[in-house]
Amino acid sequence: MNFYRYATPALLFVIATSGLAAEPTARIAWYGRLSDGLAEAERSGRPILLVSGAPQCHGVPGVW
Repeated sequence: MNFYRYATPALLFVIATSGLAAEPTARIAWYGRLSDGLAEAERSGRPILLVSGAPQCHGVPGVW
């Protein structure tokens, strides 16, 4: 889990895998803290997509 220590600041969102919701914002939940997003993913059983960046990346985010 040392990887998560280096993925800060991180934008994390949980992707809904079920049918499409009426409101687009209801399909994706954004979390500003990795621990909050991981807890929600564990609770809901949904996958996560981690988007992070670092000053040396010159504004190019990494996607995992």
